[in-house]
Amino acid sequence: MSPNYRSEPKLSFKLEDWGTFEGIGKGYAFTRDGRFYSVLETKVGSYRGNHVHPNKQYTLLLSGRARYVLLHGGEYTEVPLRVGEITEVEPGVPHIMVVEDDITTFEWWDGDFIAEPCGGEFKDYAVGRVGPEHFKE
Repeated sequence: MSPNYRSEPKLSFKLEDWGTFEGIGKGYAFTRDGRFYSVLETKVGSYRGNHVHPNKQYTLLLSGRARYVLLHGGEYTEVPLRVGEITEVEPGVPHIMVVEDDITTFEWWDGDFIAEPCGGEFKDYAVGRVGPEHFKE
C-alpha cells in the first residue's frame, strides 16, 4: 500500500466566521502581522460598507460585478471593481460597495478592521438593498 502524502493544512492563523449576514452573504476573516483580512461572498441586491475607516483598505474582486461609491471632498466618485485588480480606499474616505452580480472579494486593511458608520450620505445607493446595518441592534 502506498503512503498517504495528503495531510490537513496547518494554518498559521485562525480563520473565523465574520461579516456573514442573511440576505447579504458569508464572510471569513483572520488577523496576521497587525493587518485584518477577509474573504466575503456578497449577493446581488445587497451592499457592504456605508462606513469610513481610519486605515487604508484594499479590495481584490475575485468574481462578479460591483462598484465602490466614494465620497471625497463633497464629490461622489463611482469606481468599478474589476476581477483580478486591487482597488484601494484611502483612510477617512466614506464609501459603500454596491453589488451588481454575486461577488467574492478578498480584502485587507493597514491595521485592524475599524469602521464608523456613515450618516445618510449613501441613502440613494442603499435604497432597495440590504446592508450590514440592517442587522445591528
